[in-house]
Amino acid sequence: MFEFQKLCNEVEALTPPERAALIVDKAVTVVDGLRGLGLDGEDPVNTLAAFIIGSVVSDGSISEKDYLYIYPSLVKAFGEFCDLAGIKSELKVSKDLQNIIKEYTKELLNILSAANEELGADIILLCLLVTSVDGKVSLKEKRYIRQLCKS
Repeated sequence: MFEFQKLCNEVEALTPPERAALIVDKAVTVVDGLRGLGLDGEDPVNTLAAFIIGSVVSDGSISEKDYLYIYPSLVKAFGEFCDLAGIKSELKVSKDLQNIIKEYTKELLNILSAANEELGADIILLCLLVTSVDGKVSLKEKRYIRQLCKS
């Protein structure tokens, strides 16, 4: 599809205003693309938001600080299109967080199989943009998001 590490480096090099503008731009494209797939079952936008939150908890936990740090980017990306509070609640109260994250990952991979390559690339870029709000995409975040490249 593309060179993943090169994309990570480009995302990390963005200034905060550039990152914020690109998040909004890609979010509109991705949300429209996901809605256009017309998939039955789970909401693909909620699935993507949960996957992005999962990248933050890829080490097995989510702190309030971590969530609050990415929340503004999630709101910019998804706005009223998804239930961020519900997703956070599900991740927070779960005793088996890793299994829930695996389910969201599997669901997103299924969604990506119905998407074209351009939408898939935009989804990966959006994930990297949101997880890099601190200017860095950690190794665990890279490993987690890289799963999408295999779809």
